[in-house]
Amino acid sequence: MKDSKAYIALQSLNVYELNRFKKFVNSPYFNVNQSLIKLFELYNGEIRFEDDKSTKLTKEDVWLHVHPSRDFNDTRLRKLNSDFLRLLEQFLAQEQFENNPLHRANYLLKALSSKQIETLYKGSISTARRLSNQQLDRTASYYYYQYQIEKNLFGLTTEFEKKSNIKSDRINLNIDQIAYNLDLFYLCEKIKYYCTILTWKNVLNFDADLSFIEDTIRQIKNLEYEKIPPLSIYYQIYLTHIEPNEETHFYKLKELINKFLEVFPHQEANDIYEATLNYCVAKVNRGNQDYFKEMFDLFEYGLKSGILFTNDKLDPAIFRNISITALRLGKYKWTDSFISNYNHLLDSRYRKNAVIFNRARLETYRKNFDRVIELLREVTFEDLVYELSSKALQIVAYYELDEYEVLISFLSSFNTFLRRSTKITDRRKNNYKKLIYFTRKLIKLTPRMKTDIQKLQTEINDSENFADKPWLLDKIAELQGLPLKSTNSN
Repeated sequence: MKDSKAYIALQSLNVYELNRFKKFVNSPYFNVNQSLIKLFELYNGEIRFEDDKSTKLTKEDVWLHVHPSRDFNDTRLRKLNSDFLRLLEQFLAQEQFENNPLHRANYLLKALSSKQIETLYKGSISTARRLSNQQLDRTASYYYYQYQIEKNLFGLTTEFEKKSNIKSDRINLNIDQIAYNLDLFYLCEKIKYYCTILTWKNVLNFDADLSFIEDTIRQIKNLEYEKIPPLSIYYQIYLTHIEPNEETHFYKLKELINKFLEVFPHQEANDIYEATLNYCVAKVNRGNQDYFKEMFDLFEYGLKSGILFTNDKLDPAIFRNISITALRLGKYKWTDSFISNYNHLLDSRYRKNAVIFNRARLETYRKNFDRVIELLREVTFEDLVYELSSKALQIVAYYELDEYEVLISFLSSFNTFLRRSTKITDRRKNNYKKLIYFTRKLIKLTPRMKTDIQKLQTEINDSENFADKPWLLDKIAELQGLPLKSTNSN
């Protein structure tokens, strides 16, 4: 029974939520089925106090706990679990409702209007206004709630005037505020999701568009959008997409982030931050190395502010990207400290792989190539990106250690691995195949082969960015006896 939807869903609750759900299940307003209370008691005990997570909980065990004096009935047990799941879903919805006071105030206004409870009008209107002013979040949803409040206030106002028999040519209606907040909600959501489409188009063959987007952009321009956090932020992200070479858009986006990011809930703030980082990545991929410094500044602030964390965890991909960005800037001590101080925020399932890989890359930059090989022999990578990147690090290490025979064999096995894998995209395969191809050519060269060296350099330069391109160009420069442009490996 531990693989049932009801049990798995209940496991996702923390101890405080389990305590509140216990009260919910035992509340006659929400539940009068004693069998559901018994089922909760059983599941709750298993989740809280079970030492051996492999202990099975059979259908018969569950039935015996809930109905000790009745014969087992599989159909009724499945119905009971289904009812329990519905109750849990109702609890989760209620939790969201309770956590949004503005939403509650809106529903109260709607109820008062429906029931025509005039004596509560004034106090409820005052409460709605106060909660509205206290609302910290300024997402598109904020303007939707404002729209709902103004709409409900309109209903209360007109009803009050009817009851009071007010006769006047001047009636203070709020229709302009109803329309204004509805327009803002629509525009904020439209530009937000259009930015999402533009992001996906950059990374995938994604063919989608939104209707009336030109009208949307025109309406945003006609507003004082810089005073409206979601409009100003997403419009600036939009500009970085359609005019990527105009770098002032990026710097303006950074200003807006510093000004407004705190008024967004954590997940949305994280998404906005990611869009800003993606612009930097695109710039680096086009050869603008200055944006490594911009990325590092964003990562450093993201760590200090917690924006980069999700549920107090750090994604292994972000962990890896922070490490490589710092290394590209020569911040070796900073990277060492980062790996030590932040690895506890990684999911325990991925922590060992992440730490070993990023330490191996750090040792690559420090040119401790024996240590690189030693580290990478310790682990089998489960994450495909880590596995591919670790193989690239091994190529660098074997070459730098003059282990050419080992390297030739490794290149052959790596090429076979790429050819046989069905999990690697063609784009990524081609990326690493270029590294293999150029490395095979590189190990055949000597400083006297000036023409061949020049030809290989031209071929590498003419290729789009791929794994360890800067390192290969450094090796070419070494053969030519020239100063190195970069001592780093991707």
